[in-house]
Amino acid sequence: MAAIAERSDLEQFNEVVDLWQHRVSRALEQVPVADGEVWDRWADTVRQLSEAIDRAVPPSLDAEAVAEIRGDLLAITQSVLAHDPKRPLDSYEQALLRLEAIRHVIRDALDQHLPGEHDARALVAGLQEALPRVGRRELARLLGTSDRSLQRILASRRALEPSRRLLLIARLVDVLRRAWTPEGVVAWFERPRPALDGGRPLDAIDDPAREQDVLALARAGLAQHGS
Repeated sequence: MAAIAERSDLEQFNEVVDLWQHRVSRALEQVPVADGEVWDRWADTVRQLSEAIDRAVPPSLDAEAVAEIRGDLLAITQSVLAHDPKRPLDSYEQALLRLEAIRHVIRDALDQHLPGEHDARALVAGLQEALPRVGRRELARLLGTSDRSLQRILASRRALEPSRRLLLIARLVDVLRRAWTPEGVVAWFERPRPALDGGRPLDAIDDPAREQDVLALARAGLAQHGS
């Protein structure tokens, strides 16, 4: 239940950031020039934005993520204080860039909070839903187990602790499915990657020391697809 609550908090926080990103985009479209009155309103908007987002930061976020978010908020504020009158819209654009950076922090945190992450049954069922055209035998191969083992997990009447590999695969698929078809997701695990010293993600996932490298590779691919 704690993991579900933390994910809900992150999703609500993402909605707050989305709202302010929309407001800034709308403000940028409505400002052909930056006279004193317009700039005063923008400075007030930035103050409200910074306070609202800072208040909405979920307590479940780790200290490094919180520091990154507050650094982005500080940069937005500084862009107002140090604005160039000859380039009046730079501050608006800086705010949009920094808000997008905050959204990336949130997405990375959401990747670590899968629904049902403490129940192997829920994770396997979620994988079947996310990869509808991938057969159970192929899914079992991806998970390093057998078709019969997956059947036993799904048929269990009690919650089962997931293996590290199952949890990592579920997190990777949750990222990859936003940019790839089900077949593309499976193929992603098979392709050699320079970032993994020429190895395949499928070979690297069993090495705990490479876990963050594989997750970073998946997120980088998502960013390249504009999601």
